[in-house]
Amino acid sequence: MRIAHISDLHFGAHDRRVTEILISALIELEPDLVLASGDITQDATVEEFVEAADFFKMLPMPVFVIPGNHDLPGIDARRFIRPWKRYRDHIARDLEPELHTDLVDIKGINSARMILPALNWAYGSISQKQCRDIAAFFAGSASPWRVVTVHHPPLNPKEFPLDVTVFNADRLLRTVAETKTDIVLSGHQHHAYVETRVMNGHTTLFVCASTAMSVRIRKQPQGFNLLDFNDKSVRIELRQLTGETFEPLSAVTHTKV
Repeated sequence: MRIAHISDLHFGAHDRRVTEILISALIELEPDLVLASGDITQDATVEEFVEAADFFKMLPMPVFVIPGNHDLPGIDARRFIRPWKRYRDHIARDLEPELHTDLVDIKGINSARMILPALNWAYGSISQKQCRDIAAFFAGSASPWRVVTVHHPPLNPKEFPLDVTVFNADRLLRTVAETKTDIVLSGHQHHAYVETRVMNGHTTLFVCASTAMSVRIRKQPQGFNLLDFNDKSVRIELRQLTGETFEPLSAVTHTKV
């Protein structure tokens, strides 16, 4: 099974040239699923969501999408009354989708919040209920691979100084360890990496994607990840925009023990 992991599209602050290159790359690579891990829009306007919906409709494969903090309206009444109405109207009704397949089971978690006990509401949070939902989902899992996707990463890479760790990250990490989750897919940082952690004797890969098409790049150009699964191993390829194509930058292969 092949999954293309894209993130931080930021429609409204995106490069349309890169969007066209991304669509061509995804069609050429023929993934079985495109997984988008949040920040679909920049300002959560109707126009941005409509453009994002049109983008997903152009893809010939199924799409699995979760929201990010930018998919909430700004500081106005909509943020507190019906915060997810536009996302649900145009992208997906379910903010925390689930997918069971013969090879990979995927649980989506919405880490974005209307308000947080911090000056920067872009930070995310994980609730106890969400951790229980992860455990319940994987309790019925019979697939070889367990994947959680959440917009805000629960840990930061060593080489990236920006601290954007999600609130209650320890809670999520405990759940990941207890459920023997194999891979956590996230975004938010606009910085692609793969980090490995052994917890409870089980190896979990924390995989972050760069922004796929936003002009808001940081230390890396636009990019996305490609995950190829078989029964015993997964190959994770990080791709970056080089000229007019998304070229492979590095790859990691992990074999289940």
